[in-house]
Order: sequence, then structure tokens, then C-alpha cells
Amino acid sequence: MRKSKSSNMIPLLIFGVAILFIVLSLAVPKPGIKQFSSYDELTAFLKERSESQYYYGTDRLGIMEEAITAALPAASNAPTAGGTKATDYSTTNIQVAGVDEPDIVKTDGKYIYTVSSGGISIVDAYPAETMKAVSNISVDGSVSNMFVNKDKLIVFGSEYGYWGGYYRYSSPSSFVYVYNIADRANPVLVRNITVEGSYQDARMIGDYVYAVAQQSVRTVEDRPVLPVMSVGGVAKEISADSIAYFDEYDYSFAYKFIIAVNTQNDAEAPTEKVFLLGYSHNLYVSQDNIYTVYTKYMTQTERNSRLIEALTPSLPLDLQNTVRGIQNNPNITAYEKMYEVGKAIQNYAANLGPEEGAKFMKSIEDRMVAIITGLEKESEKTVIHKISVSGPNIEYRTSGEVPGRVLNQFSMDEYNGNFRIATTTGSSWGGTSLNHVYVLDPSLSVIGRLENLAPKEQIYSARFMGERAYLVTFIRTDPLFVIDLRNPNAPAVLGELKIPGFSEYLHPYDKDHIIGVGQMTNEQGRRTGQVKLALFDVTDVANPKEMSTYLIGEEGDWAYSEALDDHKAFLFSKEKSLLSIPVSVNNWHTDKYVQGAYVFDLTLENGFVLKGTVTHKIANASKEEYYYEGNTAVRRSLYMDNTFYTVSDTKIMANSLTDLSKISEVTISEAIPMPPIVY
Repeated sequence: MRKSKSSNMIPLLIFGVAILFIVLSLAVPKPGIKQFSSYDELTAFLKERSESQYYYGTDRLGIMEEAITAALPAASNAPTAGGTKATDYSTTNIQVAGVDEPDIVKTDGKYIYTVSSGGISIVDAYPAETMKAVSNISVDGSVSNMFVNKDKLIVFGSEYGYWGGYYRYSSPSSFVYVYNIADRANPVLVRNITVEGSYQDARMIGDYVYAVAQQSVRTVEDRPVLPVMSVGGVAKEISADSIAYFDEYDYSFAYKFIIAVNTQNDAEAPTEKVFLLGYSHNLYVSQDNIYTVYTKYMTQTERNSRLIEALTPSLPLDLQNTVRGIQNNPNITAYEKMYEVGKAIQNYAANLGPEEGAKFMKSIEDRMVAIITGLEKESEKTVIHKISVSGPNIEYRTSGEVPGRVLNQFSMDEYNGNFRIATTTGSSWGGTSLNHVYVLDPSLSVIGRLENLAPKEQIYSARFMGERAYLVTFIRTDPLFVIDLRNPNAPAVLGELKIPGFSEYLHPYDKDHIIGVGQMTNEQGRRTGQVKLALFDVTDVANPKEMSTYLIGEEGDWAYSEALDDHKAFLFSKEKSLLSIPVSVNNWHTDKYVQGAYVFDLTLENGFVLKGTVTHKIANASKEEYYYEGNTAVRRSLYMDNTFYTVSDTKIMANSLTDLSKISEVTISEAIPMPPIVY
């Protein structure tokens, strides 16, 4: 039988009432930082938390909902290097001025440092006419990214070992290697720091690097294994009484390492702090603070109990009595209670007959439909922990939480001591999503909120710029919201623009113009397969305009740019009118394959003007080589004076920035053919 639209809503609506009940009945105190007094206290803490079941998302259906449904019808300040050096060169595209971010490619205006096969390649790239490779650093493990600071190269990555008995599990460790590169031809490893766990990210402020790693808490014979840190090959176990934690429930815990390293003083020992926090993937770093965030969900046990309690008053009296009897039965688990309540409602609806049963369920829906979209805000929360950093000092400050989940680091910002964050609650495909902006004071208490933007859509990109914020949400068209943050207590929408497509990365052109990089869509909201560049004019904030666009690829192609997912692949210089991103365009039906750096002249007067593309593909290659040649994809581009450089895993190429004519190239590793794709 065909399932009615209203019956599809019932599980979601029932869940919504449970959330509302939690909102009205629970007052959660703000947790504070604590320190374990002993290993036994750490063990007891983790054991208590592991005994709770957790709800992992806003759209998962519980057993009661399933039972009910079954009854229904169906410019540069980079460090110096010796020798001739460019006077003007690009640096890594970063979010916060003064807070450098690690990347797979770095330059100091003379040398290019790039992650290559098995390590780091150093190339003397300026002047381009004499470009040559000078050294290659072999690194055990997988290199993630790096920094360059004066004559020091700081490398981050992970390597894997094994632990366990008969079953052997991969156990990652993260490393921070510091090389003295005063002699670029002969780098020398001077510091070796490793911690158990996965490398997450790092930032460099002045001469100090702050590396973040996290390790899932594992146990041996029901006892937690303490984290280990090694410096110069000397390992030390982090004692339980030096691990900070919060007396709050979460569905997963990880040891979070924050390590401060003085890049210029090898004699200064690194400092570290270890926290027991929820497992996280996003962080935002200002010049003074690290904000690490993660999403927590309500427990499954609590959800089941509240769901029954919230639903009961909406039921007929005789069914209420049945449900309360099930709920008060001490001999069955919360999961079994959900199942039994579901069966009771199923039987009740069935006894009413098809017509009356449908009316019965519709009456429940009618009571819930007015509140359902607002209820998702309480099903998941973003927990924010603020940790101050200054030189070698790492100090925990405070925590806070807001409804919803964050997209990435650009969904967060610190301004005048306040923390701003944009989140999404609910599900766009389930029709329950809402989008929000919150302002938190220095103690991370919410002081301003702008909620319920773009119902049924979700955030695809965000950018905070001083007293404004820009959000892009999407379902069929691309609403660009301009948000006023001059009064932190009362954020407000200034203007909104709806156009085809959506931006996944926003970058300031100047204070009144924004560049968007994203994907094009048709009138039905389906992606056309084209990468879309857009220039927005927000001079009149009440009426933002799309003043220029450029589409890469044709409808039916599959076009992709790494800049959609990683802002460090985005190169822009207003002074040089230069914009470049790496793009691949595929169409297996027409044998089209193009990959390289797309280079644009971008001005307010002319918008996007394609100057050309630079590719690392083999000239005169066969179709098989052209399609399946491996690591020749351009991943980064940069400039030194009037020379444009592109970097792939295979080579570095130098071209004239004036007309993109080739000057020179250097091979840094051999191309690795990819196996043919079989359809």
C-alpha cells in the first residue's frame, strides 16, 4: 500500500514532542573544568559514561516509532631566506591575520617547500629561470602539512603502529618534527615530538606553533590506557591527575593534546595540556585563544523515557493508562519499554479500524505540526571549549554550548572578545533544518541570537568579517544572507539574495565585495556539474547583488576544485587582480578531461576574465595516459613577483604571470599511473 505523507511525518513529530519536553523540563548547569585526582577516578568516570546509550542524530528512528509506522498505511610578512628573494610573494590563504595555518605547500619568497612522495621537497624557485631542487627530506609516516619560520621547517603528520593480542588494531601516533634548514641542501632534524593519537590541526602565532592531536580512549581489560608523549625519543605517560575533564555526559571521549613548541629555541622544552573531551573535528584559533568544538547528542535512554512521557498526555485515557503501566514497569529496559509502547499504540490504532485509526494518528500530528521545526534545536548541541595560548602557556578558560552543528572553521569567529558561531539544526532532506547565528561573551554565555533562518535549508558556507557575517544556505537556490553584528546582543539580517547555485567558500574582495566559489544548479535545484565563481556586491547591504559570475565546465560535466573543501587551495591578490584555483573537469561520455590551475584576472570593472590554464599533464600523451596518469593534478598555486608557480605531487612549474608562458619546471617525484576505471 502507498504510505501517506502524514504517516511519514508521524515518527519525526513524535520525536519532536520528546525534545520539547526536555527543553521545558531540564535546566543544565554550565560544566566547569575539573582535574582527576587519580587513575581510579578516571576509570570510574569513563565506566559510568559508557553504560549510557546515546542518540547519534536527529533523524534516526527509535523502536517505538518503527512500531507505530508499521501499523499505518505504507600580501606577505613571511620569514626571510638567504640569497636573491622576491620582493612580493603570496603566502598561505588564512582565516585570521597573524595566525598562520599549515599547508602542503609553503614559500618564503625564494624557496618552495612541498609535501611530496615520502616526505618534503625543497626547491630553489627564485628566480624561475634557474629553478632547481635542492633537497628532499624523507619522513617515516604520512606527512599532513607544515610551517616555515625563518630557518626552521615544522612538519606534522601521523604514523601507524599496532596494539592488541590476536586481533591487531591500527594505532596512530602524531608527530611534530622541526628541521634546521639554514642550509637548504642539508636539512637537519633538531626536534622530534610524538603523541599517541591522530593529528588534527595546528596554528603558528609568532614563533610558537600550537599542534592539536586527539586519541580515542581505549581500554585493556576494562581499564583505560593513559596517553603517551615522547620528546626526543624519550617517552612519558601522561598521569591521570594531570588530565582535565568536564563532569558532563557525552557519547564519545578522546584525549585532546595541545602542544606548544618554540620554533626558534630548540632548548626550550615543549609544553602540553591534555583534556578529556568529546571527539571533535573543527577548531577556530584567534591570536589569543583556541576554540575546540564538538557536537553532543542526548542519550538514547533519556530520549526513550522523555518520548514516552511527552507522548502520553496526547493519548486517549485508556491508552494513557496502558502506556503508564509499561513505563512504570521496573522489570524491563528502556528499549523494551519503547517497543511495548509502540505495540500498544499499534494495536489501539488497528482496533479503531482503517478510517478511525488514520483519524487518530492525524489528530496527534495536528497537535505537533506547529512546533516540530523548532524542536530540532534541542536534539544536538555544539559544545565549545575556550583555551588561551600565549607563548609556551596553555590555559583552559571556559566552555559554552549552542544548538546545532558547525560546518567548518569559517562558521566561527572571535571579535572584540566575543565568539560568534553559525550552526544548522535538523535535516534539510527531512524538511526540519533551521540555521542560526549566536554571539557568546568572553565567558561563552550566549548574549545574542539570530535563529530560524532559511527553513528546510542548511549552511553551505559562512564568513565573519568584522561587524558583518555572510551565510550561504541551499536547497534550490543560493540565499546569501548579509547579517548585521554591530550590536552583539541583537544580530539581524540586513539583506538576502537568491540566485542559482551555491557557494561553498566565501572570500573577501574588499569590505563591500565578496567572492564565492561553489557549484551551479538548475531551476530544480540539481547540480549541473559546473564549478561556479561569483562576485557579490554588498555595498547596499539591504540589496546584495551578484555582479559577475563564471562557470567552469559545461552542464553534464563533473567539475571539481579542491578550493571547495580547502581554502588553502584558493589564491587571490587584489593588487595583482589575480585569482587562481585548481580545477578538474571530467565527462566520461565525451572523453573530456581537463585538470590544472585556472587563472583569472578579477576586477570590479570587468569581473572574472579567464587568462588561461596551467596543466602538469604530459604533452602529447595518449588518451589512457591523459586520463589515468596519477599525481600530476595541480593542487596549489602561488606567485613570486611576476612569476606564477603551480605545484602538483609530481612537479613545480613556473609561468609568466603576464601571459602564462612557461619559464621552467622541476620534477619532484615520478608520476604514478592510476589503474583504468572499469564500468
